Amino acid sequence: MPRKKASKETTIAFEKAAVRRLPRRMKAEGQIVWPAVPALLDHYQQCLANIFSSLGRTFSTEEIELLRQNLKKHLEPAFQASPHSKIRIEYQTDPLPSTAITYTVSHNVFTIADEYDGWVQNRTRPLFGVSPDAKVMQVARSIGESASVRVLDVGAGTGRNAIPLAGEGFLVDAIELVPSLASLLRAEAGKSRSDVRVFEGDVLDPAIGIANGNYELIILAEVVASHFRNIERLRLLFERAADWLKPGGLLLFSSFISMGSRRLTAIERELSEVMWCPVYRRSQLSEAAKRLPLVLVSNESAHDFEGQHLDKSAWPPTGWFSQWAKGLDLYDLSQENSPIELRWIVYRRTKNRRR
Repeated sequence: MPRKKASKETTIAFEKAAVRRLPRRMKAEGQIVWPAVPALLDHYQQCLANIFSSLGRTFSTEEIELLRQNLKKHLEPAFQASPHSKIRIEYQTDPLPSTAITYTVSHNVFTIADEYDGWVQNRTRPLFGVSPDAKVMQVARSIGESASVRVLDVGAGTGRNAIPLAGEGFLVDAIELVPSLASLLRAEAGKSRSDVRVFEGDVLDPAIGIANGNYELIILAEVVASHFRNIERLRLLFERAADWLKPGGLLLFSSFISMGSRRLTAIERELSEVMWCPVYRRSQLSEAAKRLPLVLVSNESAHDFEGQHLDKSAWPPTGWFSQWAKGLDLYDLSQENSPIELRWIVYRRTKNRRR
């Protein structure tokens, strides 16, 4: 009696059953490095479960929970230490005949100095552009004769603003946290014969050695915008600036500002720190300056101002500036739809110590 021909569906079912045995002859190993973002715990867990499943290693509910706890144990302290920290997952299939997988989770803390050391070693100079910020030069010139205007450039980098200011006769001091950048700043100032006094350290460190009531202008270009993680640190900065400024002096800084009233989610907020664009709401700026002798003078688009006032040959100042300034390092959106933007913000110090 002739055998009955198997249906197509039956054949497909047998093929799938055979393929499911493939992991018994599979060998795999790998490494994944992610930014240490606690708010992405669920996302990271699902990605790993999918990767392991694709290798024929399906986790039970208990194993998924253990994976989650291992990730959480490293994500939170790493991010707390620095937004530049990384979480690392290394995995390999167990030797035959086992069809299990072994993985380890660890993290590495990378500081701001580590990140900028990488820039110094691997990126083509100039690191931050050739020309000074148009807004910085405009504000400095508006104060008065350069020889009588003392300026403090905080987070001066390689001197993109400090050296041109000194070249115009302004009395310039600079603070730079990163030793490798401070070294380049001193070298560049020496080459141009610019009289720039460099303080190496953290602007929030009480031992930095800056005199109170000494400056007509304090600038922080792309510093708050890149590195101030929370309103508590911003408040400390405002307090320090209020102490260092003379009455009537100006505080000029750039910061990413939310363009609407919506609060960022935890994922957006933490990723903004990872992407070098921590975001503040306008109300948070006001809260940070509350009861300090600082009055808001102006708040305008840094991208638009620089694009309108820099020479065409100097625009954009770097290959990354335009996208970053419009918030597109954080959001995969068009410029028109981005909910954040880099803003130039100016405060004036009042005569009173506290308001």
